[in-house]
Amino acid sequence: MLFKNRFEAGKKLAGKLVQFKEREDVILFAVPKGGVVVAKAISDILKVPFDIVLAKKIGAPFNSEFAIAAVDITGDVVVNQDNAEYLMVSKEYIEHQKIRVLDTLRKQLVKYRGSVDYETLLNRVAIIVDDGIATGATTKACIRFLSKLNPRQIYIATPVIAPSTLKELEKDCDGVFYLISSEPFWAVGQFYVDFSDVSDEEVQKLLN
Repeated sequence: MLFKNRFEAGKKLAGKLVQFKEREDVILFAVPKGGVVVAKAISDILKVPFDIVLAKKIGAPFNSEFAIAAVDITGDVVVNQDNAEYLMVSKEYIEHQKIRVLDTLRKQLVKYRGSVDYETLLNRVAIIVDDGIATGATTKACIRFLSKLNPRQIYIATPVIAPSTLKELEKDCDGVFYLISSEPFWAVGQFYVDFSDVSDEEVQKLLN
């Protein structure tokens, strides 16, 4: 299966989430930037609100795309111990990168939603939405952050997810809704015809 674009993927994914339609206790949390397009499509169909949740990966010293950890807006770090140990990455390196990433993270969040402050999610259901999940590093950081807001349940919704990551994330939340989880899995973009970058302006427009 190939998705035409993120919006089409979101519309198809909404079909897996019909149990949440028009529920006042449900809120979607899109992971920028691509996840915002997917969440908008779902939000329109299910008639539920959406916000954003942001975490950023900390890349390996010689390969910034290879995630060894992820940090949320509170500075809480989720480390992939296997990757960190394999590459012999020091705690000092992770701490240094955390400080650098955190500043960028907070500025980006203010730019998108005007504030880094979130209301409690007590008695509410949070659904994290992304356009695809490969390693799951940032997703785990998002789960940890939202759990501090005391939701009743946390789910993940994504059009595509790596099979090994699916097994991991199912342990960390109340359920994962997806359309594709198959090998060979090289990158999220392989499942989209159009996987072009989403601009800050587009994110802001969709949020507003």
